[in-house]
Amino acid sequence: MRCNSDRLIEALIAAQMMEYQLQQTETQNDTKPPAPPVVTVSRNFGALGREVAYLLADCLEVHCCDGYILQEVARRADVDAALVKALDEHVSRLESHWWGELLQRNTFNHDVYYRYLVKVVLSISRMGGVILGRGAHIILGKEKAFRVRITGSLKQCAKRVAEREHLDLEQARRRIVEVDHERAEYVRRIYGSGVDDACMYDLVLNSDRYNREQMVELILIAMQKSGYVLADDVFTSLRQLA
Repeated sequence: MRCNSDRLIEALIAAQMMEYQLQQTETQNDTKPPAPPVVTVSRNFGALGREVAYLLADCLEVHCCDGYILQEVARRADVDAALVKALDEHVSRLESHWWGELLQRNTFNHDVYYRYLVKVVLSISRMGGVILGRGAHIILGKEKAFRVRITGSLKQCAKRVAEREHLDLEQARRRIVEVDHERAEYVRRIYGSGVDDACMYDLVLNSDRYNREQMVELILIAMQKSGYVLADDVFTSLRQLA
């Protein structure tokens, strides 16, 4: 049997999606051009996911939404952004941390966070953008976004993290295991889903084989094959930005 919080999240997502669909129906006869595409990027730590997301956003001429999501959740909930960041980054350890009591005193708990997170992600989907992490691929689904997962072996990801954060390889490996566990727990706790479930994505790329530019090019090609209409010069933009 699913817990009450699971049912609440499902109800929130369903309600927000129904509201969005009603708005779409009301404006279906408008002559406005179609909204820019929405892409969600889920990634292993050190797999170049952030780099790919920002380059992809530049090519598509949309915003890459990462920290903005937390800022917007904090603004809508009228709470300190630091509280939202604490909940977002440490969802699996919050109950045993002093942040947990602080959040409860501010009446900003998991359920409130989930509700505003869903609203913010759906708002972004109406404007177009590249959404980095936070289970956005689950909120939006295949009808509202092109969903990408970027992976990489522990060995290759550790090399990148070690160079970027000035760590030795063993420290980098431990860092990757910790961050990937936290991200997986985040998705499991909030959505009841596995982050590595390939069926939840439209495209999964292995960063051991492709570099940043190649992965963006493959995403753009896959989007076109899936029916997305992209700007004629999108691949020219990629070459110029890379």
